[in-house]
Amino acid sequence: MMEFARYIGVQLLAYVVDMGGFIALTHMNVPPLWANGTSKVLAGLFAFLAHRAFTFEGSARHAASGQAIRYWILLALNVPLSSAVLAALLMVLDSPVWSKFVADALCVLLTYWLTRRFVFLNENAQDHPSHDKARG
Repeated sequence: MMEFARYIGVQLLAYVVDMGGFIALTHMNVPPLWANGTSKVLAGLFAFLAHRAFTFEGSARHAASGQAIRYWILLALNVPLSSAVLAALLMVLDSPVWSKFVADALCVLLTYWLTRRFVFLNENAQDHPSHDKARG
């Protein structure tokens, strides 16, 4: 449970980078889907470093290169998914900012699960609920 709380904390900070970049880029007349992709990459760089150091701190013993590759593959999947949801919402909502917010909220749980399961692996731990309770 603490790990998820740390994940949400880091994601909130990364979201400031993401949404701030998105708003700045759209105010510079960058199309919303391009602004979304660019801001997600910047936020992804911040989030990888923060999750590695803070959220999934036990994973810092493992090779950063493998984690980075898996993280960027996940981000490469997340950006089009998020952008597809954003594009659909832009057909319904007039506000690009609100559309992006809703799209990102819809993707957060999936992203947490994928990040925990495939990026920041703890090879010495069993991946089951009783282990999570033991870690606190």
